[in-house]
Amino acid sequence: MRRIVAVTAAFFTATAWLAAVPARADEAANQAAVNHLYAGTLAAGDAELAAMLGADPNNDDARIGLGTIRFVEAIEALSQGLYRYGLKPPQTMMLPVVRLPVPVNPDPEPISFADFQALLDTFVTNVAKAEETLTGIGDSGVKLRLDLTKLRYDANGDGTIGDDERFIAVVQRVTGMNPGDMPDSLVFAFDKGDALWLRGYCNVLMAFGDFWLAHDWHESFDVGFPHFFPKVQSAFAAAVAAPGSDPMYAEGAPVADFISFFHIRWPVADPARMAEVRQHIKAMIALSRESWSAIEAETDDDAEWLPNPRQTSPFASVQVNQARIDAWRAVLDEAEAVLDGGKLVPHWRFDKGFNLARVFDEPQAFDLVLWLTGPAALPYLEDGPVATSEEWNAMVGAFEGSFGVSAIWFN
Repeated sequence: MRRIVAVTAAFFTATAWLAAVPARADEAANQAAVNHLYAGTLAAGDAELAAMLGADPNNDDARIGLGTIRFVEAIEALSQGLYRYGLKPPQTMMLPVVRLPVPVNPDPEPISFADFQALLDTFVTNVAKAEETLTGIGDSGVKLRLDLTKLRYDANGDGTIGDDERFIAVVQRVTGMNPGDMPDSLVFAFDKGDALWLRGYCNVLMAFGDFWLAHDWHESFDVGFPHFFPKVQSAFAAAVAAPGSDPMYAEGAPVADFISFFHIRWPVADPARMAEVRQHIKAMIALSRESWSAIEAETDDDAEWLPNPRQTSPFASVQVNQARIDAWRAVLDEAEAVLDGGKLVPHWRFDKGFNLARVFDEPQAFDLVLWLTGPAALPYLEDGPVATSEEWNAMVGAFEGSFGVSAIWFN
C-alpha cells in the first residue's frame, strides 16, 4: 500500500511539474516560418504552416508563424494590386494603403472606383484572416525570432523576389521613420504580447478599411485619385486640362483637388460596416490591454519588440516606464468610454457633446467640412458628461511630449 501511495504521489508531482514548465518551442515550425518569410515564398509557407497547425491546433509556434505570414500576404496582395494600376505613392495622405512602397509600373491598367474598392475589400478580408489565425496563442513561451531586414515579398507580382522587395520598406514608409532612426539591430523575438499587439493593429486596419467601404465616395475618388494613379477612369479625369508649362496650374490643381476630395459628401452605402468600425476599435482597445498585461508579466529581456520597464527598448524615441504604461491604460479607458457613449465628444460650436457610438450605429452621409464646422454633429448632440482637454492632458503628460509617436507603437 505504501508503495502504491508513493508511486501515486510521484506521478502527481511529475504531472504538476510538467504543467508548470512551458512547452518546448516547435523548432520545425519556427524554422519553416523564418525560411518562407526570408525567401518571400509566402503561399508555400502558408500551406506548410497551415498543415502543421491542422495536425496540432495547440501548436502556438505554427500559429504565430502562420499568422505572421498571412499578415505579410495581405500586404503583398495589396501591393500587387496597387502596382497593377500604377500607384504613385504620395508623401503625405490620410489614406495609408496608398503609402505602400510600390515599384514603378511602366504600363499600368486603368482603374475605376469599383476596382479600388475591390482592392480595399480584399485587403480587409486578408487582414481579418491573419488576425483570426493569431487568436488563441496561450502561455506556451512562444517566440518567433525574425530579422525584419530579411523579410521579403513579391511587391509587383512578377513571380520573382528581388532584393529591393523588403518588408522593412513598408515599416519605414507607413511610419515615416527614416533609416537612420532605426536601431542597429532589427532582430526581434516576437512573443505572445507581440502577437496580441499585431492583432490589435489588424483591427485598426480593418476599422480603417471598413470606414471607406461603408461609404460611396466615388466622386472624391474621381477628382482626387488621378494624382495617385495615371489611368483613373472618371469623367473628371478625362475632362481636366493637361498641366502644360503653366506653373500656376501645376501648383494649384493638387490643392483644388484636395479641397474637392474632402468637400464632397459621402453617402452611407453599407451601414453594417460602419457599426463594424466601432467594434474593431473596441477590439483594438481590449487587445491593447491584454498585450500590455502579457508584456508586463515577462521576466526575460530577449530582443523585445515592445518592452516592459525592466526590459531594453529597441527604439530610442519610444521609451517605456510604468508611468507611461499606466497613462496608456487610462487613455484606453477614456477611449472606450467615448466609443460606448458613456462620455460625449466635445465640439467647439456647441455646449453639449456628441455621442460617438451613435455616429457609428446611426450613420449619416459623411462630410468632413460639416463635421469641422458643426452641422454634421447636430443629430448626435446629447446631455451628459463631456470629455475635456484638461483630462486628456493629465493622461498624456507622462509621455513628456512624445505621445503621438508612443501611441503608434503602444497600440
